[in-house]
Amino acid sequence: MRYHESDIYDYQASYLINKLYNFLGPANVNEALKKYQRSLHLSGPVVSEYSLRYRHPWWDTFIKFFEIKKSGKSVKRHLTPEIKMLAADAKRIITLQKFMPESVQKKYKRDLIDQDRAFDYLFEIQIAWHFYLQGNKLQWYENDGEKHPEFVVRTSDFEFNVECKRISVDISRRIKREDFYRFAQKLLPEIEKRGYNGSLDIVLNEKLHSNQVETLTLAVLGLINSGKINGEFDMPIGKTSLSLSKKNEVNIKIPELYERIVMKCSNWGHATFFSLQKKGDCCVDPIEMSLKSKEPDEVLNEIYNKIYDAAKEQLPASMPGIIVCFLEEVYDLQELKSNSGLQLMSSKLLSKNSLSHIVGISYCSEIQIHRFSNSEIYDNQNLFFRNPNCKFEKAKSYSFTNN
Repeated sequence: MRYHESDIYDYQASYLINKLYNFLGPANVNEALKKYQRSLHLSGPVVSEYSLRYRHPWWDTFIKFFEIKKSGKSVKRHLTPEIKMLAADAKRIITLQKFMPESVQKKYKRDLIDQDRAFDYLFEIQIAWHFYLQGNKLQWYENDGEKHPEFVVRTSDFEFNVECKRISVDISRRIKREDFYRFAQKLLPEIEKRGYNGSLDIVLNEKLHSNQVETLTLAVLGLINSGKINGEFDMPIGKTSLSLSKKNEVNIKIPELYERIVMKCSNWGHATFFSLQKKGDCCVDPIEMSLKSKEPDEVLNEIYNKIYDAAKEQLPASMPGIIVCFLEEVYDLQELKSNSGLQLMSSKLLSKNSLSHIVGISYCSEIQIHRFSNSEIYDNQNLFFRNPNCKFEKAKSYSFTNN
């Protein structure tokens, strides 16, 4: 076991981040940071705060890291959770790249700075790190354009393929996240200009198409302009519940606002809040908004199809294989262990005779931080559904996860 290798001391953070910077290529990182900062400058506050900042795992943190260094301050004494996670990613990458073929190194140098898919490739690194810490040997497949798994794990008894899939929150959703933030950016500043705070909850009759964002914005503003600021009202493509009042220096703590947003995001809806003024840890006269569709999302069907295609096309039947899925924006997997849609869908997949080479399907949550007196642990929850019909005997009892 190599679990001690995951330890990072505060004084190592700056060194590790610089190593990652050099691995990716300073010119490449600098150019990506310039593009990112231009995007932040040109976008409105809703899009920049809630969309662009979370599109890439590192750019916002790299900027803060370089600002600390430029100011002459000690990075060790100004570590944030984000800088610590960046240092952890750096340690994984600079350690694992030593075992990669040159073609794979080049692939990660390119893909880890991709504006839209960096999270996907970082997830592959995180899973490889898990098996590396168990004391296994890793072998990456050459980046040759062919369909195959990410890498092979060699244990002392047998070897198996690993295929990683990051499941986007937008997979088969009635309202895409990007369309929601475009809508929020158009609508919420206009409501603020009219001098209101409060909340609005919108339920659409069906899917929101990208070309309907302007129509929906005008419909809501039409209600407000006509004095309909409290109550439930019909619109051409749905209903909205408004609870607005004139701004009155109302201060609401940001953690409380986030809790409200999380509650409104249940059942695959979207939610956000908007405020132009902050006082300490409070937003002044915020506007909260949620948006969802009456029609249910078909997320499980799309996850099923994505996993099935990976099992058939990327994991050869001649060797045991596991599929590891990251569930974006899911933090707690405990209630999904049994009698859930996810568990039933996974069981249906693993019952197929054509997938007898699949040992199991693993699901990972978002990272959670556990703080202790002198240390912090960053980890994910994990669910592993084992295939009772797997044809490889040695793989049936192997512990693939830490659960």
